[in-house]
Amino acid sequence: MSPEIVHLKGAARKLAELVLAHGDYEFEGFIWLQGNYASIAEHLGFNEKTIKRAVAQSPFRHITRRTAKDGKHVLIRLGSELCETDHVYRLRAVWKTGLVYFNAVASEVWAIKAIQLKQQGAPKELWERLWHKVKETEKTAADLEKLKAGQKISYDVEAYQMGHLRGIVKALAEDAPAALACLTTFEGWTTFTAYAKAEERFSRHYHWPTLGVIVTNLDLALQTYLDTKQATADPDLAECARLQAKIDSLTPQPTV
Repeated sequence: MSPEIVHLKGAARKLAELVLAHGDYEFEGFIWLQGNYASIAEHLGFNEKTIKRAVAQSPFRHITRRTAKDGKHVLIRLGSELCETDHVYRLRAVWKTGLVYFNAVASEVWAIKAIQLKQQGAPKELWERLWHKVKETEKTAADLEKLKAGQKISYDVEAYQMGHLRGIVKALAEDAPAALACLTTFEGWTTFTAYAKAEERFSRHYHWPTLGVIVTNLDLALQTYLDTKQATADPDLAECARLQAKIDSLTPQPTV
C-alpha cells in the first residue's frame, strides 16, 4: 500500500485507492484519474460533496478542465508536487487579489486628482473622466471587504486570460508570482507603463493592469519587479544578477 494513503479513512481512502488503481491519464508530466465528481461519487458509494471535500485535502491534487473532446471533467492525483496548471491557478489568485487592492488605492488617488483638477478650473471632461474611473474601481469594493474579513473571492477569469497567465508562468517560472504581485500595485503598474512608454512599446495608456500587455512585455515586467525590490530592501547581489540575466534573455533584440 502506498505510504501516502495509510492514514486516510472513509471516502478519502476509497478515492485514493481508485486513483492508484485506475489513474492512467497523462497530463503535464503526471498520471491522473480522469472523470467527473458525480460518476466517481456514485462508483464509490458517497455523495458528490463528500468526494469534493476529500479531493480538496492532502494528499490529493486536482484540476478542473473543459476540453472539446472530454467536456468538463476533473483530473485527480496523489502527491504534493505542483504541475504547470497548479502554478497558473496560483498566479490567477495573485492576479485577482492584486486587482482588488489596486482598485482600492487607485480609487483614492484618482478621486483626489479629480477634485484638484475641478478646483483648478481644468476642462470638465478631464475630471469627469477620472470620476468615471473611480466608479469603475468600486466594482471590486465588495471583494475588498471579503478579503479584509479573511473570506474568499472568485478567481474566475476569461479563457484568454488563463492563456496569458500560462504564458507568464512559462516565461518567468518561479519569479512569476512576485513579479505579477508587483505589477498589481498602483506604484508598480505606474512604473511599468512609464518604462513601456519610454521604449514606445504601445501607443495607448493602460490605466489598469492588463495581462495582455504584461505577457508581451515580460522583460519590462521583471525589470519593474527588480527595480522595486532594489528600492525597498537591501538587495542580494546574486539574486539581482540572476534577475537581470533573465531580463536580458527576455528583452527583444533589435532587428537588423
